[in-house]
Amino acid sequence: MGEYMHLCGCRIFLTLAVAATFYLPCPAQEVASVDLSKVGARLDLRRPPATSPITRGYQGVEDTRTCSDSTRDVGALRTSLVSLDSSHYKVGDKPRFEVTVENAGSKPLRIPFSPHLADLQPDDPGQQFAYYELQIALWIEANGRWKTNTAGSAILYGANEHANTMLTLNPGELMRVVADGHFDLDEDLIKLTLSGYPADRAYAQASLFSEQTLITASQSATVAREICMSKMQGQTIPIELSVH
Repeated sequence: MGEYMHLCGCRIFLTLAVAATFYLPCPAQEVASVDLSKVGARLDLRRPPATSPITRGYQGVEDTRTCSDSTRDVGALRTSLVSLDSSHYKVGDKPRFEVTVENAGSKPLRIPFSPHLADLQPDDPGQQFAYYELQIALWIEANGRWKTNTAGSAILYGANEHANTMLTLNPGELMRVVADGHFDLDEDLIKLTLSGYPADRAYAQASLFSEQTLITASQSATVAREICMSKMQGQTIPIELSVH
């Protein structure tokens, strides 16, 4: 009888008549998880006091800058849609979805792991502050005819100076996230659905941003810069989505 040994590296040494070496991929190791459907996220940011009466209400702007230079990739994330709470939905339904985000690169990655943006704000609410944001978007598509990321999202925040808000994913490690989505289609996508092209598949994609926010008594401004990395597609799930 042959002898074998399995080493997570990952090699199998099999001795029969002739010794041979085979390489098999090891499953990713889960190192953390968070269920956002059970967490009351603290997102409201404090404002500094006004020095004069506010007459125009509150205003906010956000400038989002996507990655424009793939040669600056810092690593790779593989996002897999692990499960949905059903396979049949109507527009307006709120699916509960579960995803894994895996470091599929060769270097450790630091990613945010807190649902509480408000905890990252300085004691002085008028002080500009920096943080990271991980956006995990739930996408749906219709047989290659159309796709949209308006099915919901999970968002995590973190800053290196705030303990327990950042997570290091080493190569081959993953985190698990559960969240609630919302199937929302605009008028054009509803028309496509009714004309015979309903969404038939769901998947997830993660994007990492470096952000800075400044708040005054009447305004707020956020600059979000996407951190360049390879986005690898993991598991997808078939669905049926109807309008009525």
